[in-house]
Amino acid sequence: MNSQVRSSRTKSPFFAKKLTERQIVTKRKTSLFCLVLIAATSAAAWNESSSMEAVAEFVPANNPLEVQTIVAQNVPYFARERSYTGIVHESQRSKISFQRGGEVITLLVDEGQRVELGQKLAEMDDRHIRTRRAQLVAQLAEVEAELAELLAGPRKETISAKRAELEALDAQTAVLEKQLARRKLLVENASVSREEYETFHYDFRAARARADVARRQLDEMLAGTRLEKIAAQRARKTQLDARLADVSYDLEDTVLVAPFSGRVSKRYLDEGTVVASGTPVLELIDDEQLEAWIGLPPAASLSLYEGNRQKLTVDGEQFEAEVYSLAPDVDRATRTQNVILRFVESSKRVLPGQVVRLSVSEQVDQAGYWVPTTALTRGTRGLWSVYVVEDSQQKEIIGRRDVELLDTVGARSFVRGTLQQGDRIVASGTHRVVVGQHVTVSSDSVVVARHNKSALEN
Repeated sequence: MNSQVRSSRTKSPFFAKKLTERQIVTKRKTSLFCLVLIAATSAAAWNESSSMEAVAEFVPANNPLEVQTIVAQNVPYFARERSYTGIVHESQRSKISFQRGGEVITLLVDEGQRVELGQKLAEMDDRHIRTRRAQLVAQLAEVEAELAELLAGPRKETISAKRAELEALDAQTAVLEKQLARRKLLVENASVSREEYETFHYDFRAARARADVARRQLDEMLAGTRLEKIAAQRARKTQLDARLADVSYDLEDTVLVAPFSGRVSKRYLDEGTVVASGTPVLELIDDEQLEAWIGLPPAASLSLYEGNRQKLTVDGEQFEAEVYSLAPDVDRATRTQNVILRFVESSKRVLPGQVVRLSVSEQVDQAGYWVPTTALTRGTRGLWSVYVVEDSQQKEIIGRRDVELLDTVGARSFVRGTLQQGDRIVASGTHRVVVGQHVTVSSDSVVVARHNKSALEN
């Protein structure tokens, strides 16, 4: 009995650790993963060593890479191209209206039609104006006739009649004078009464006064019309002339004509509309002479002057234009100076309201180097780098220069930094070289350097 118990304790101790089925599966998976990881690492190491051996066989150590270089040339400044946007405007735009009110009876043009300078566009009812004009013409004719009579003076027949009347009055006065003398003697002799004598004396004085009036009238006729009467009549004629001219202007204003050659942009009303003075009837634009209005920074407009010709771009097409005027001040809202350029030749491909662009070259007083854009590689901290060929122990090896990119124009870039005058810059293929690599400069590096230099300077 005791031996059986002792043997059972030996085979299965009480505190022995037993693994569950789940723990056994997990342990097996872990072992399998470790084996796979070791195999993958061994394969990667073998591939790397194989590739290194292949590269070593493909590029022998005694056959360095050929590169093309250009010589760095320091320049004191560079020209920066900047493009500015504006709007195409017509040189003239006018809302045409009648200067007086009335009914529009005729409209002769419509939107989009071409009109010439002085062409009739619309008409207004003018019946009342013509009636008033006829009245003034009649009054003027009357005043002119009276003025002509005053200038001509009295007729000869009238003067002759007045002279005959004066002679008759003089004769009558002479007879009465003799009778008065006889009556005076009779009064002194008491042959007639004093009353009869005074009656004859009164008749004599009246006859003499009548003769004096006739004599003065005859003198006035012989002297002609007074200048004051002629001047007053001329003033009345001038007044009527002015009123008639005013009515004639009103009559002309009933016809609307084109103030310049252009095209009808908008029609605001139709026939039969009663309009007030100044109500727009048509809108006319001059689409032959177009202008580009572009706002430039004051520094950019310094290179422009009146008469200077520039290239404008509209919808990808270039047009030649001439600087017409520059604003004398800066716009307070946009802080730009408005420049107006007129297109040299009219083109149906350009319409008012289109967007136009102007490229202006600005001189930047910053020293640096022009390099091909293909020579630039990404650096650190926002900088760029270029590779240069250096001489080291009678070998040509690759060096690195950190630069700052200032501007890019097409296939070239302007940089500044640790470059030095005369450095040989790797022009292209920078992805094939690393710092310290042994290279050789190709035979056409001088040609490339000269070509790039002349191109950059131009």
